[in-house]
Amino acid sequence: MNLVKALSGAAAMSAAIVLFAAGPASAAPVDVIKLQCDGDTYKCTAKLKFGDNRWIADWNVDVFHEEGETRSPVDVTKLQCDGDTYTCTAKLKFGDGRWIARWPAVIRHTALAENRAPVDVTRLRCDGDTYQCTANLDFGDDQWVARWDVDVLHT
Repeated sequence: MNLVKALSGAAAMSAAIVLFAAGPASAAPVDVIKLQCDGDTYKCTAKLKFGDNRWIADWNVDVFHEEGETRSPVDVTKLQCDGDTYTCTAKLKFGDGRWIARWPAVIRHTALAENRAPVDVTRLRCDGDTYQCTANLDFGDDQWVARWDVDVLHT
């Protein structure tokens, strides 16, 4: 599955994790149907495939121009977020396919979210050497990225 087509649109981790109950809680991770990042608020927001599809997960990121980057991140094959554990998990295209990156996220209903002007994510990769995920942003000269710290582990 091409993550860029599946996810249209993505610096410290948020300590306050809040779930606003506007519907039933998820018992398992749900797929992300859209990912966007915002260089003004320094947040990435994932639209979740759950309930009325107005639930989102967001987290703080670093946003910068990628000129001079020398890292070797791997592509993400699937991205899910969980409203019970307040985490997002990315399955990584690496080795035996059982490697994942995981990070905390705020999960809430969009009826309670403030208005933003995020840009689409064109590519999402994670790096097990630096323990970071990088989202290429559809902005300006296409050399802008968002990056956040993650746990990388074998499942």
